[in-house]
Amino acid sequence: MTEIAELYGDALFAHDHDLEAVRLDAMTRMHDPATQARLQVIARPGMRCLDVGAGLGRVSGWLAEQVAPGQVTALDKDVRLLNALPDVYPSVQVVAADISDKTLDFGTFDLVHCRMVLMHLRNRIEVFQKLTQWVAPGGWIVLADAVHATMVSPPENPFRQLMERHWRTLEKSIGTDNSWAWQYPELLHEAGFVDVGVEMYQPPITMNSAAGRFWALNFGHLRDRILSDGYVDEELFEAAVGVMSEPGFTELSMGLVTAWARKKP
Repeated sequence: MTEIAELYGDALFAHDHDLEAVRLDAMTRMHDPATQARLQVIARPGMRCLDVGAGLGRVSGWLAEQVAPGQVTALDKDVRLLNALPDVYPSVQVVAADISDKTLDFGTFDLVHCRMVLMHLRNRIEVFQKLTQWVAPGGWIVLADAVHATMVSPPENPFRQLMERHWRTLEKSIGTDNSWAWQYPELLHEAGFVDVGVEMYQPPITMNSAAGRFWALNFGHLRDRILSDGYVDEELFEAAVGVMSEPGFTELSMGLVTAWARKKP
């Protein structure tokens, strides 16, 4: 019998988890400033947009305001956190679908946006190619994923050790690749896109920041998996959590690498 590989959202980060909406809210508040700044340069009234992995729908709703009277399709495998979105933004269509479904086809869009999705997919190259095909001639694609980036604390700091080692659990369990996003510029050039650009945003982690809230929730969610994998023992884990709650603690979060490009008319 073939073993079925675990996927993002099956157990880890499932939308029915008690605190998943809160975790996603913190991640959204952590990354939306960078995402909105980039999309604002591209979004124009009347555009047809696709937001892949819409999560809570914050980017989808914001895009609907930017491209009005255009349309936004908010796509997610699990839409239970998106169902109320069209009540607030009637121009947003919520679609429940798995981006990895080979039969999935929406036609083309003027703007395709995908954040924090492909890094968690084992078939990320195939999905990347699909997304590029959904961009209309002259249209734009904006892709963003997290990378493990430089931290300011010394190597022996327990928080830094937990941050570095938790990636191993994600890779082992759901296939996460925290270096994948560095390939975006090259991949977009190879796909024939022009006006390719890339930037990285690395928000601060403090006791009261959105990034601090996100990592407290993220590590809490992953605690049992990290400990059972043996990459971190309970003493180090608790020490890392304690460091996060110390007044004056500051660190740099994972980097959000965003790449954008235009398809030739």
